[in-house]
Amino acid sequence: MHKKEINLALIAAREGSKGVKNKNLLKIKNKSITRIATEVALRLKKIDRVILSSDSQKILNNVPQNKKLTKLKMKKKLAKDSTPMIPVMQDAIMKFENLFKSRYQVKNLIIIDPTSPLRNETDINKAIKLFDKKKPDLLISAHQAQHNPYFSIIEKKGKFFKLSKPLKNQPGSRQSAPISYEINTIVWIYSRKAVMKLAKRIPSKTIILETPKERSIDIDNQNDINLINFYLKKNGK
Repeated sequence: MHKKEINLALIAAREGSKGVKNKNLLKIKNKSITRIATEVALRLKKIDRVILSSDSQKILNNVPQNKKLTKLKMKKKLAKDSTPMIPVMQDAIMKFENLFKSRYQVKNLIIIDPTSPLRNETDINKAIKLFDKKKPDLLISAHQAQHNPYFSIIEKKGKFFKLSKPLKNQPGSRQSAPISYEINTIVWIYSRKAVMKLAKRIPSKTIILETPKERSIDIDNQNDINLINFYLKKNGK
């Protein structure tokens, strides 16, 4: 039987979090951020199947069942603060393909992180369309960096501090420095090869989808939550 090549979305929501306790169960407008992310993925026609992966049964139970949704219990060793995302993605692909081995082959893996609840469906549809057109190993969402590493970010090197990204001809103003982008977590798309063979967080064939900074807030602390609530109130949502 011929296997259908699919776009598989992954919502990875571990139990532990340092900046905000029980972050993936945090509610925005009476829904947990994990449920918000999952429901966005489920609504999109360009996404064939959705995986919710968590080490917490409470998080898994927080999202209603859906015929398009597969819930996976994440191994505790994959839910540590120090665990890279690549093994989590590999685990999700392998488990999914084992469950549906006669039906599906993962073509692309679309990462929809719960911690960016201001994303909208247009962001993800644009990303998928651009990925299909350019055929990179990875597409990441990003917005222009407020603090340019060629001009305004320094780091310690030996006894002294120097620019993080020094240039031969150092720019005299922020406007003349090369444009830099800050990665956010609205949407990432990996090819199957990038996850299972290259196994690099940022492979060489990477492109970006530029997203508005206002929708790019990633929840890491209480200030981020306050900012998200401010934007929701501002936009009447």
